Amino acid sequence: MTTPLNRRRFLQAGLAAGVLAPLLSACNLDPAAKEAKNSVRFSSYGDPTKLGLRSKLADQYTSSHPDVKMVFEGTATAEYWDKLATQMAGGNAPDVINIDIARIGQYGAAGALQSLQKYIPDTIDTKPFDKNLLSQGQLKGEQFGIPVAMGAYSMGYDVTVLDKLGLEHPKETWTWSDFATLANEIRQKSGKKIYGAEDPSGDTASLQIFLRGKGEDLYKDGALAFTEASLTEWFEYWAALRATGGTIPADIAAQAKYGDWPTSPLVKKQAALAHIHTPNLKGGFQDLTKNTIDITLPPRNTKDGKCGTFPAPSSYLSLNAKSQRADDAAGFINWFANGEEAAKTLRLISGPPASAAGRDVLLKGSDLSASEKQVLAYTDLALKNAFAPPQASPAASTAVGDLLLKTSQDIAFGKISIKQGVPKFIAGATKTLDGK
Repeated sequence: MTTPLNRRRFLQAGLAAGVLAPLLSACNLDPAAKEAKNSVRFSSYGDPTKLGLRSKLADQYTSSHPDVKMVFEGTATAEYWDKLATQMAGGNAPDVINIDIARIGQYGAAGALQSLQKYIPDTIDTKPFDKNLLSQGQLKGEQFGIPVAMGAYSMGYDVTVLDKLGLEHPKETWTWSDFATLANEIRQKSGKKIYGAEDPSGDTASLQIFLRGKGEDLYKDGALAFTEASLTEWFEYWAALRATGGTIPADIAAQAKYGDWPTSPLVKKQAALAHIHTPNLKGGFQDLTKNTIDITLPPRNTKDGKCGTFPAPSSYLSLNAKSQRADDAAGFINWFANGEEAAKTLRLISGPPASAAGRDVLLKGSDLSASEKQVLAYTDLALKNAFAPPQASPAASTAVGDLLLKTSQDIAFGKISIKQGVPKFIAGATKTLDGK
């Protein structure tokens, strides 16, 4: 299932040709790499806190497995992928590689990663993982990555506001119609002091949840996978709420940025409903407001319909195809992904552990915060209600997201009608995805 390795393929993975040669030279002289010749090298990316915890785990593994010396190579996220591309091209990549879903496809197809299949189940236990998480780390049915942590799209709501207004909390099986009713009730019962919800009409993640509930999706085989009718329905839904105060007006929405917690209408108490990706609840939304925030499943199209949420891995651990310590490296991957020490050390820093074994370790502890308990409970709920995950987004998905946001804002500000905006977006997104 592999294709020949060559310099060009690694350049396609993200390295500019102009910087390859000097970096390769530096890599070959890397004293840490030479010192680690007989060790299991483990590379990871993230902020200093996350890298510190993972380095600590590598040391703990060496302590508990004296026959295996671990060498940790932590790199800031902004520099990690170029460094990995250089190491891959130079044949000097670590044994255990922390990697994202897109690069599993790139490096796996290039033959730079080793299938983990022969280590399952004797060395690597995949039973504690949800099949929808595992499948996203597979290539042609073989496992090339073990998920570390996970997140899921949820709908957040301000418990303090709803209780003050005497409104019921949303139920797990609520519909988009129920959402609109609650959003309008918040507006009316608050004396128009607070809006019902954020305006996610320009957010691709929210649109995807809506589409998946209708049996569609954002992308399939690199192209748009939804109809103009569905996008029209989406924009009309939010336009109706905008007219009643069920969602924030265009000028407030323009000041908020999806995923930017401090500017979220939920944090600023401008609205009581907003979507939250679970890893962002504790460190993001909840820590920025004194009101109590809770999360539940996003609305469905019908009460007995499918819920659009799905588990999304934070990252994976993969095995270098050229590893000389593959057996030891596979043992470390299992320990890191399923082990008690790793779960207790990492907690929810990248989201709940992808392994149910790791989540069980945390649930048995007595030091969980209220937000951590909420996220762990929601994770189980989301996994039970999820169905097959979407295909990986195409490379141009960021540009398509920008186009959706602009279209939604033009509609909200009345610059164009929905009838004008939908075909304009479809044409623009299609052209972008085609690379034209």
